[in-house]
Parts: sequence; C-alpha cells; structure tokens
Amino acid sequence: MSDVLLIVLAGALGLIQAGIVAIITRDAKKREKQASVRAEESRLSMKMMSASTSLSCAIAYAIKEDRVNGKMDTALAEAENAQNEYFRFVNRIASEQVTAN
Repeated sequence: MSDVLLIVLAGALGLIQAGIVAIITRDAKKREKQASVRAEESRLSMKMMSASTSLSCAIAYAIKEDRVNGKMDTALAEAENAQNEYFRFVNRIASEQVTAN
C-alpha cells in the first residue's frame, strides 16, 4: 500500500516539475523575444536621432551660409529613411500583437 502511494506521489511530483519547467521555458522565450524587440527599437531610435542631428546641422549650415547646400538633401534623405524604417517596425510589432491575441 505504501509503495503504491509513493509511486503515485512520485508521479504527481514529476508532473508538477514538468509543468514548472515548461512555464520557465515559455517565460524565458518570451523575455528573449522582448529583449530582441527592445534592442531593435533602440537601434532604430538611435538611427532617427542621428538623422535628426544631421538634418539640424545641415539646416544650421544653410542658414549660416544663406544658401541650401548638398548636405541638406543627404540629411533629409537619411531622416526620411530612418522615419520610414521606424514606422515599418512599429507596424510590424502592432501586427504581431494583434495576430497573437
């Protein structure tokens, strides 16, 4: 009788342990995905800040020199590219969240 009870108890504890391991594994994957998204968002934010700074400097030079120079076109293209890339990122993340639910 006690052997059967021990076997049942060991089996139940094994199932509980397997459930805990599954939860921990799922949570780790979720945290890994979140960290990846945060890293991508950070990279895109830095790209946008750099493009914004380049555009600001190009505008400052244009005002200082009282003429539009070649730096303006390049800086504007960088800013538009960074903005479009960030917009695509936000839409992709939103789409993933909507389809996940």
